[in-house]
Amino acid sequence: MTNPITKTTEPRTPSTPKPLAIVVPCLNEAKNLRTLLPMLKSVADTLDTEAALYVLDGGSQDGTPEVAAEHGVAVLQQRGKGYGGAIRTALEDIDAEYILTLDADFSHPPAFIRYLWAVRDHAEIVIASRYAPQGFGAMPWSRTILSGLLNIVFRKALSLDVHDLSSGFRLYRRRAVSKLNLTYDTYAILQEILVKSYCQGYRVREIPFHYRPRKHGSTHARLFHFAIVYLKALHAMRSLRNSVESADYDSRAFFSRIPLQRWWQRRRYRIILDMIGANMRVLDAGCGSTQMLNGAPQIVGMDLQHKKLRFMRRPGRRLVNASTFDLPFKRDSFDVVISSQVIEHIPEENQIFEELDRVLAPGGMLILGTVDYGRPWWPMIEKAYAFFQPRGYADEHITRYTFDKLKRRLESMGYVLEAWRYIMAGEIIIQARKPGA
Repeated sequence: MTNPITKTTEPRTPSTPKPLAIVVPCLNEAKNLRTLLPMLKSVADTLDTEAALYVLDGGSQDGTPEVAAEHGVAVLQQRGKGYGGAIRTALEDIDAEYILTLDADFSHPPAFIRYLWAVRDHAEIVIASRYAPQGFGAMPWSRTILSGLLNIVFRKALSLDVHDLSSGFRLYRRRAVSKLNLTYDTYAILQEILVKSYCQGYRVREIPFHYRPRKHGSTHARLFHFAIVYLKALHAMRSLRNSVESADYDSRAFFSRIPLQRWWQRRRYRIILDMIGANMRVLDAGCGSTQMLNGAPQIVGMDLQHKKLRFMRRPGRRLVNASTFDLPFKRDSFDVVISSQVIEHIPEENQIFEELDRVLAPGGMLILGTVDYGRPWWPMIEKAYAFFQPRGYADEHITRYTFDKLKRRLESMGYVLEAWRYIMAGEIIIQARKPGA
């Protein structure tokens, strides 16, 4: 394998992009690089792809760029401050399908790159994890306690299914991560990447590895400084994580730690499942990341927000990215059409109901769920929800329906209302039969 060489401090990439870029952020790591770079080249040669090596220099004064150039490795000068600036520079300047980052101090064994690369198709981010089962970190007791505590707090507060949120030994799918609008200059960018990836429905996978002590030099990490930086970032990230902008918002509500929210979601789930019955041709128009797709796997899930479908993707699952105003299905395609918690979020237009009716077969069943503004209970619940969870609600109900209004509209289309069920006298779910054989 031949790697490009550059001694300039201006950001450059190889003339021919490689599928994989192995990036080592550095600050005065010349001594370590003399041993590390030959090891990285040796590992890269064993991969089933071409890989380019980069040293991402943060302003070293010990000859780090010169050592990299001596070994035929490209040198990029990072823009911005700190570790966050280095990661953003790599994602913005390096033209590769995958970017792998690791530390220069031998705490991340180069041979482990093969393990990360082997599962690249399983997730957009693959993490070498100290805290996943069979992972291990050979660290001083003070760092072990603080690092473990920080990871537990972040995992619980942000509802992330990741054990090691602070590991910088990662493989990124660049086209996904580079779109996340990253802002942090500190090591908190590691958590920012995960939170924003979850909000976009991207997958994260952890592979257990054994963290090793630094070989040469002193660490640039200051543990208590890290803790302060992380805790300051936690509030902002938690606000985003709990907002409707998160791709898994609907799914997390089903498993919420808040009893009322969990009960409400599961009550809706049970009502709709009962109404679907044994029908096999079912469309959920506006499925979001609801658990209905798991409860009734015959459902074709359709939603306008691609990130929600991305989160719910599974082998064999049928998902469609489209709008309720223009359903991409033939007439009479389904025996059951569900529109739950959708119509209140979009303008009131005849086209919505016409499209739902068009794809529903004669004699088929429409399941229509929304909140009933004709009763006093929902406005009261709405105000309480907006107070306690402002970003979760986000004042998104732009059309206010009542039961009487929906009943008149459906009956004018020839539908027969067979049943309707309320949840806490606020949300209504209507089961209506389309005319025809």
